[in-house]
Amino acid sequence: MNKDIKWYNHFIKIQNKYNLNMNINKPLVIFVDGKNITKSLNCNLIQESKNSFNDIFEQTIKYYSKEFDCLAISGVDEVSFIFKNGRKLKEKLNYKNLKAHDIVSVFSQLFYEYFNERYLKEPVYWHCKCSNIPIGKINSYIKFRSLTIYEVYLTYFLKRKNVQNAGKIKILQKEEMCNKLDEFKNIKKYARGRLYSKRKTN
Repeated sequence: MNKDIKWYNHFIKIQNKYNLNMNINKPLVIFVDGKNITKSLNCNLIQESKNSFNDIFEQTIKYYSKEFDCLAISGVDEVSFIFKNGRKLKEKLNYKNLKAHDIVSVFSQLFYEYFNERYLKEPVYWHCKCSNIPIGKINSYIKFRSLTIYEVYLTYFLKRKNVQNAGKIKILQKEEMCNKLDEFKNIKKYARGRLYSKRKTN
């Protein structure tokens, strides 16, 4: 019997080897992005109409930023949920300890279910990651994500306009090309991402 317990513990140890503990006293980020969405011809990430991808994406983000009482920044097909610390998340997920695999598994399922119950086209699948960031670096993280969202947004917009090798064009040139197009002027306010809190959206 003792031998069986030893083997059991051995495999549990292997299972948890890369299942990192998250520090609940530090800011925590859950990053979610759509699988193959920017390549899909069925999803237009520029369109803002009712029941479009962007509309349902925004509804889902608003719901979970309120439900988990956290900030969120989104753009194109990605969103980062930002927690001041992990205590609220731990309470909501009802875990004794916060481990990376558990957070990713549960949160991605919740996000998938809420989004796809409302999105009328084909199911959308999501990648999910989580990590701690240093204390005092939430604003820096938001600025970092805003910049990456901006560059991806410019690239995506140009690709939708059939610009070849848009991903290889330097960002200043992308800006110049996009700003010449009237359609971009109408959606430019979203290009650096949208910031959500429990109370408002920017």
